[in-house]
Amino acid sequence: PEPGADGGGADPVGDGASRRKADPEPSPAPPAAATTAPLRPGARSDPEAAASAAAARALLVPVPAAEAAPDPGDAPGTVLPGVPEAARPRVRAPQSADPAPQGPPCPACGAPNPPRRTFCRSCASRLEDARPASAEGPFAGQRPRLDRGRRRWIVRALVVTGLALLLVGGVIGGPPAVRAVQDHFAKRVAVRPTGWSASHSGAGHGPELVFDSYSNTWWGTGYAGDSNGQHLQADFAQPVDLLAVLVTPGTSKRPGQAADQARPQEIDLVVTDSAGRTKTVHKTLDDGGVQRVEVRRRDAVSVRIVLRSAYGAGADRQVAVAEVEFFGRSRT
Repeated sequence: PEPGADGGGADPVGDGASRRKADPEPSPAPPAAATTAPLRPGARSDPEAAASAAAARALLVPVPAAEAAPDPGDAPGTVLPGVPEAARPRVRAPQSADPAPQGPPCPACGAPNPPRRTFCRSCASRLEDARPASAEGPFAGQRPRLDRGRRRWIVRALVVTGLALLLVGGVIGGPPAVRAVQDHFAKRVAVRPTGWSASHSGAGHGPELVFDSYSNTWWGTGYAGDSNGQHLQADFAQPVDLLAVLVTPGTSKRPGQAADQARPQEIDLVVTDSAGRTKTVHKTLDDGGVQRVEVRRRDAVSVRIVLRSAYGAGADRQVAVAEVEFFGRSRT
């Protein structure tokens, strides 16, 4: 349909009469300002457009707004730790050098030191033992001598001298010196004699009682006084390397019973070897107790104990010996 003369759009019903019946009352006249603006062909006036829009909105059914789908990028997930930043270097400002100390120079290197220092700040030499300063100093690159101590060198010299003397003595002494060292460190075992005798014996106190391993039995000379020259002898079936002899003077090991008779004071041990050579050892015994006599004789076949003086000798007392034991070098 062609547009009407009033400038309105096409009639949706088909003719303008029905539209005029629906709206019997004339619409108010537009304001003066609105009438001045020309309307484009087919466009409705503002009141009519507003009424048409309100009627259209009344026919609409409200629909709830759809929720927006969550963005996958917004969901929280695993987060990597941040890269640590290295500490920025601190730039130090240049410092002035320490002023050189003032004081007496070191006797070793010549470096000045404060007056209260004990050791040199440059070479660590002791400043108290300072020698008079000389005109010449140390050469370039020369280190000061350190005091190592002379005692160690003296001790080392003494040790070396002692070893040299021991070696020379062993060479000069020969086999006797070697045997003496062997006897000193040898294992000692008890040696029992196979025969015994005495120059004289008292009644009931024969020489066999000295070698019976009992200390309450004793041998008596049978003579009053110190019995000077009386002897007791023990014989061995085979030659033994004799090292020591233990003598128990008196009638017992107990001090109270040992003084019942006189006790030998000075004795001579005469050791005879298989070649017939003899060795005499003089010994002064204490008054009571077991006495040890070092002998150290190779291939000994007999030992004779000769009395020279006695403790507690009297007119009615005889010299008594309770026990005599022999010890030799073990051959194993």
